[in-house]
Amino acid sequence: MNIKGNQQGMSADKNEIRSEMRARRKAVTPEARAAAGKELSRRLFVENRALGAAVSAKGPIAVYLASKEEIDLSDFIAAALSFGCAVVVPRWNGTDYELVRFSDLATLVKGPHNILEPPGGPVVRPEDVRVWLVPGLAFTQDGGRLGYGGGWYDRLLARAAKHAPKIGIAYGFQIVNELPTEPHDIRLTSVESCEDLIVYSGC
Repeated sequence: MNIKGNQQGMSADKNEIRSEMRARRKAVTPEARAAAGKELSRRLFVENRALGAAVSAKGPIAVYLASKEEIDLSDFIAAALSFGCAVVVPRWNGTDYELVRFSDLATLVKGPHNILEPPGGPVVRPEDVRVWLVPGLAFTQDGGRLGYGGGWYDRLLARAAKHAPKIGIAYGFQIVNELPTEPHDIRLTSVESCEDLIVYSGC
């Protein structure tokens, strides 16, 4: 099974790409997922200049809270919080996602979409975020992103400051040559990936 990035023959249909990427993510072993999260957290905190500047400025930095098969950036979040940086994450408000500041990973609870979120906390405007760390199902090297189909992150990112870096977080196989795009799709500034760490089960 060939699951390297930059796929040549990938379908142009968004739903087919989503289905394929979900299957590939599911094949990542728990050990490899944990290793990817630790390595990317370290790399983001130590090597990414935009994030380093944002942490030094105390944020705010927008980070996602990983679902079961996404790369978990808890180590990065914990390090940023330990430096007194404002960290904001999505929380469901009944109709859409908003950004909420929180200060302790131990206080998170499962939201209505089965994703961890803060039970309370001050709402932060997307316009005020200095750097974004963004999940997705597929990405291109030039900033294309395919999300989950609900448009939740696109609506948040549409309100982001134009100068704020938007960094996609991916396994190497999630980076492809091209993706179907629509006018409302928000392009990212860059993508951080960890292809060399991935170990697959059942392949």
